[in-house]
Amino acid sequence: MKRKIQKRIREYRKERGLTLRQLAERAGCTPSYISQLEKGLTVPSLSMVGRLAAALNITVIDLFSELSNGEESNWHLRKADRKIIDYPDGKVSSQLLVTRISRKKMEPLVSSIEPGGTSDDAEKMHHPVGTEEFVLVLKGEIDFTINGKEIHLCEGDTLSFDGTLPHRWVNNGNQTAEVLFVFSPPVW
Repeated sequence: MKRKIQKRIREYRKERGLTLRQLAERAGCTPSYISQLEKGLTVPSLSMVGRLAAALNITVIDLFSELSNGEESNWHLRKADRKIIDYPDGKVSSQLLVTRISRKKMEPLVSSIEPGGTSDDAEKMHHPVGTEEFVLVLKGEIDFTINGKEIHLCEGDTLSFDGTLPHRWVNNGNQTAEVLFVFSPPVW
């Protein structure tokens, strides 16, 4: 993940008139962590990115997006124009497959997950109440843990589950996996 997200967090915090302490309290971390993050001395976990976005009352994608170019209302999105999210571990890159996520009822994205790439090393993910998650392995293999149950997925396998359940995924294989994720409603 580039320093861009650290800069965006600071910009959003300042726009909202929040102190380091106030943002830290809302996100469940320390003010010194926020300070280190904004200075680019640390990189947030994916779960922390979600907590920071919620604390700032924005979507995760707002932290990664540039300002709107006015063409986002198009139904068609060329591959070259997809927004890309690079995960903190440097081994995962996701492409949003639609524009204007905040106006959609579902959110599809395709992720390239290198061997060792994971949703989060430290914490299990979970999404807001009412979220459903669908997963299709397009290439390779991926291991999911959902509510303590381990599931190994191979090419062509799918999952559909309640996104509020604690979950995580990791590529324990030796090749890059490509995975289609669909969230309803959008979580990014």
